[in-house]
Amino acid sequence: MNAATSPPPGESKQARRAAVRAARRKITPNSSALLAEQLAARVLDYLDSSTGTVTRVGLYLSMPDEPDTSVLLPRLVQAGIEVYLPVCEPEYQLRWAHWTPEVQLVDSARAPVREPVGERHGARLFDTVHTLFIPALLVDEHGLRLGQGGGYYDRFLPQVADKATRIAALVYADEYVPAGNFPVDAHDRPVDLVITPELVHTIDP
Repeated sequence: MNAATSPPPGESKQARRAAVRAARRKITPNSSALLAEQLAARVLDYLDSSTGTVTRVGLYLSMPDEPDTSVLLPRLVQAGIEVYLPVCEPEYQLRWAHWTPEVQLVDSARAPVREPVGERHGARLFDTVHTLFIPALLVDEHGLRLGQGGGYYDRFLPQVADKATRIAALVYADEYVPAGNFPVDAHDRPVDLVITPELVHTIDP
């Protein structure tokens, strides 16, 4: 998978998204399953090595063209960590609901994702969330992220900018790219770290 690393000069965000999605679709089911296991191991290693006790994280249910989080989710719960997943609300806002393997999931009314049923929480929840793991298509060496284009996380991340929550993007190895690989906007907020199935990359402030 190498379409992520060599864009033509001046390529738009939409074109970059299309190229990365096309590359991801070439990943075989067997490879995807192996990468999901590796990604879960990297995330758990990162949390195990973190300072203090990690009791709560934010994550997401991966879509078919994203690194698979289905292995990671139950393992976080098995490790005694509370997991909160996003719920899409009007005006491209996110709220968060507690997830366990027993929680019912329903189709979102606003995005092509599944969402947990239950009480919804706003940004105040993140006073006690150690790390928020978010999706991305590409992340550059400065932590700037090319997302799926829905705008939900662009609106949510500023709401937790003053909190201690670390922001981690989950991507494949060749989607962690040099600066200038994709267009960025002035309002883009960098993530704190990038986790691939192989490595954890901490972004220098």
